Amino acid sequence: MKYIVKISPEITIKSKPVRKQCFLILKNNIIKHFNFNEVNINVTWNRDRINLEWNFNKKVPIILNQISGIAYFMEVESFNLPENEDEIFNYIFEKTKDFYLDKIENKTFVVRVKRWWNHNFKSIDLERYIGWWLLKFSKNSKVQVKNADITVKIEVKDKKFHVIKYREEGIWGYPIWFQDKVLSLISGWFDSGVSTYSMMKRWCEVDYLFFNLWWSAHEVWVKQVAYYLWKTFSIPHKRSRFITVNFEEIISELLTKVNHRFRWVLLKRYMLKVASIISRNHYFALVKWDSLWQVSSQTLKNMHVIDKASDNLVLRPLIADNKQEIINISKQIWTYDFACNMPEYCWIISDKPATWAKLEDILNEEKNISEEILFNAIEWKKVEFVKKMMDEYSWKQVTDIEVVTKLWDNEVL
Repeated sequence: MKYIVKISPEITIKSKPVRKQCFLILKNNIIKHFNFNEVNINVTWNRDRINLEWNFNKKVPIILNQISGIAYFMEVESFNLPENEDEIFNYIFEKTKDFYLDKIENKTFVVRVKRWWNHNFKSIDLERYIGWWLLKFSKNSKVQVKNADITVKIEVKDKKFHVIKYREEGIWGYPIWFQDKVLSLISGWFDSGVSTYSMMKRWCEVDYLFFNLWWSAHEVWVKQVAYYLWKTFSIPHKRSRFITVNFEEIISELLTKVNHRFRWVLLKRYMLKVASIISRNHYFALVKWDSLWQVSSQTLKNMHVIDKASDNLVLRPLIADNKQEIINISKQIWTYDFACNMPEYCWIISDKPATWAKLEDILNEEKNISEEILFNAIEWKKVEFVKKMMDEYSWKQVTDIEVVTKLWDNEVL
């Protein structure tokens, strides 16, 4: 079987040296993804497209749909054009009929031809010829130029032509590259998974930073999300790391020593402080999952106050998305089920939170907590390679955790 992979237009408009480098990186990324999934495939690069050939394997379109830098990909049947120019139209029709004739039965259809290089015919002439003969041989079919049920797609390039059997959109963006590295704060819920994915498809190498607020089981679930995102979208980043910072002591301090209205903002500032220290000399930016006005800490004023805790560039790819848009993307990338089963912990510090915190008030509250706690948390951080994480962790320890939503008589939380 053969697929043609078309590159994201964002790449094709770059200068020739950059475009060539992106092509090579994308080609290597495709090879790495297929090798990881143990699928044998032959990859060749031809000007503005990448050609793939393999024996039948259902994984191929699934894998291609997970690689950033691909605009769309097509399953094709390729043939050489006849030497005799008078036979070209009929030969292309015969090959097209073999695949499309049954598909257009009782449906409307239109023929679309894309053509490159010099030929002694026009694309529209070939479209009319094939459309007329398909209409003659088909049962109860009609030609409909706009909004047809079936689009018969053919590409003619130089001395070959391709009958397009199947086409699917890719995730666009840029190929995962070695130049840009970011540290993504991840919690396992809808927003952090989608924000991490958003940076992956913009050619960034992503490492993960998780703040454990309460329970070790939460860490295990978040690791599963991180591993899934890595093996699905970021395999070329072989040394992707998962960093865990224990925040239980900081939570305890927030609950006992600061004004309840500022706990949310202070927690986010402490997270950013720790992330900033960890990221020094290693990352170009920090990635957060904030969506404007989604919760109290995500008002513009609160985010302004939070960002004052760090000198790093903070990226918020979801800032203008609403919750439903974020959930829809999580369904598309298959992190939705992870998020649905992720227990919520942040409510433990939510008590009439301030939506318009003032920096001077926050700084005064911070004086009640020693920064030594932050440095202790950083010193005892845990760093693991995502690729090896699943093998090294004892997942069986948490498979039977019971989750309840109601307390019965005589039960205590």
